[in-house]
Amino acid sequence: MRGVPVSLAERIRERRDGARTAAEEILTRAADETRDLTGEEMAQHGRHVVEEREASDELDRLRDEQIAELRAAAVRRPGAAEPATGVVLTRDQSMHGWAQQRGLFTPATADEPAPSFDRYLRGLATGDWTGAEHERSMSEGTLTAGGHLVPSPLSTQIIDIARNASVVQRAGATTVPMTAGTLKLARLTGEGTPAWKTENAAITGADMTFDAVTFTARTLVRLVTLSVELFEDAPSDDGVIARSFGAQLALELDRAALLGTGTAPEPRGILNQTGVTLTAHGANGSLIGPLGTGLGYDFLIDAVAAVRGANFEPNAQIDAPRTEASLAKLKEATTNAYAAPPASLAGIPRYATKQIPIALTVGTSTDASYVFTGQWDQLLIGIRTNFTLKFLAERYLADTLSYAFLAYLRADIQLAQPAAFVVDTGVRG
Repeated sequence: MRGVPVSLAERIRERRDGARTAAEEILTRAADETRDLTGEEMAQHGRHVVEEREASDELDRLRDEQIAELRAAAVRRPGAAEPATGVVLTRDQSMHGWAQQRGLFTPATADEPAPSFDRYLRGLATGDWTGAEHERSMSEGTLTAGGHLVPSPLSTQIIDIARNASVVQRAGATTVPMTAGTLKLARLTGEGTPAWKTENAAITGADMTFDAVTFTARTLVRLVTLSVELFEDAPSDDGVIARSFGAQLALELDRAALLGTGTAPEPRGILNQTGVTLTAHGANGSLIGPLGTGLGYDFLIDAVAAVRGANFEPNAQIDAPRTEASLAKLKEATTNAYAAPPASLAGIPRYATKQIPIALTVGTSTDASYVFTGQWDQLLIGIRTNFTLKFLAERYLADTLSYAFLAYLRADIQLAQPAAFVVDTGVRG
């Protein structure tokens, strides 16, 4: 590679290939002995998979640097075309369409119907590819150290299902497709201040300032179990299995986006991002109701005002189902009628997710929770365009009559503007 010592790329390839071989040997040994992996083997296999992928990401980075250098040289030549820019996806745009537009796969034709993730998964699990010849051909040559690399047309389908099931995505989070292990995205950090000018006076510069956030694809391993009854009874083309699969991935993406610690390998979620406003409610937390004595709707109104005070427009609030129930039960003190939310909260929907805990310790209270308010397009979720499946054959069939898959998804969380979010802590009831 240009500008990179050949020995460096070779060492990375050797490390990647060695990790891949070690992971495959663990799988082969268990398969030869007709058993599932032990706990120790599972941990070893996971370490080898992570090492193999980290090495692959390093190779991707070296390749991207070479491409960037070639593009920069081309731009310096007169008449050269401008380099392609990155793309982000809003809530209403699909990863599947994005990948298809960029030629990552060929769209289906009338003579060749769209592939089905359900048929693909059935074939991997049962070895019966009847009616799934197209999916079988797609599976050939996709076996990696971590299992089967799901082909792009199917992977993007599941990613879109997970996005649709994700609460933060429904609130408006922005998806950043990642075709390599790392990705830099520019963000605005200062808009400058316009100023009035007297005639013939010098103009005072007030330039906008920028920096960049760097996405590093982190490995999310999710065990997905599906009953034998679901495999046998669900029609192969209705997407029941795909929706079940995507929904389980969505849960962990929501948790990481809201609560992720940032301690490797876990991404850093909104709660733990520098610059996000944290609003505490009392040394021991505060109850939501009843009206006049508890938090009522006031804390939600204050959170909306705080986001607007930072020059952002809040478009959703996310809380726990218990919090939603407590807010819905607020009543007028005199009539005992249910109290409607005030007009200032109109048009700002609330979404509930069980991923927000309700048993947090605040002072002497052990039943506290969080409420998130923000302009949610400022939450950026980087997702690799492919993921990997490893079918676990023996243990779950014997224990629970279920098929089990390890799903390896690569993702990261960043905030375009931390000031666009407020988190209320110590909310009880």
